[in-house]
Amino acid sequence: MSETICPSFTFVKSGIFYFSRRIPTELKSHYTSPRIAFSLRTRSARIAEARARRAADQLDEYWFHLLSQSKELPGKHMLRLQRDPRAASKATPAPRVETVSETIRLSESMALYLKHKGNNRPDTFHRAAERASGYVIDSCGDKPLDAYTRVDANAFRDSLIERGLAGRSYG
Repeated sequence: MSETICPSFTFVKSGIFYFSRRIPTELKSHYTSPRIAFSLRTRSARIAEARARRAADQLDEYWFHLLSQSKELPGKHMLRLQRDPRAASKATPAPRVETVSETIRLSESMALYLKHKGNNRPDTFHRAAERASGYVIDSCGDKPLDAYTRVDANAFRDSLIERGLAGRSYG
């Protein structure tokens, strides 16, 4: 009887090596199954070991990213954009700068949007809205909504490209 020693995170089924790894408990909410398993498409233990190691490294990196996002950010209360619009209204209001336009600013509209559309939505919804508006504010400034121009849109697109965040939507 021949006994095959399987590399880490692998098992053999009908002579083919498969990758298998349990999802960490704190990340199970991100997955539909408690385990990741797929074929490594090889009968060679050496090739299976290399492919399994690469897959495990990719998962470790991604899981670290997920865990670091879910952890509480130190100094979160000092961020420019606050999660709860009611908390922002209780704070001392910032001195109002006179502008040509008296319409609502992007940061104010984002807070209003979250107030009306963010009820019973996950925390990721709030973070995504804050992140997206933060990108615009960082590249173009916090202007009244009717003050944004095509030049601002192009500057925003260019800043996304520089950050490596823009996809194929710009071309």
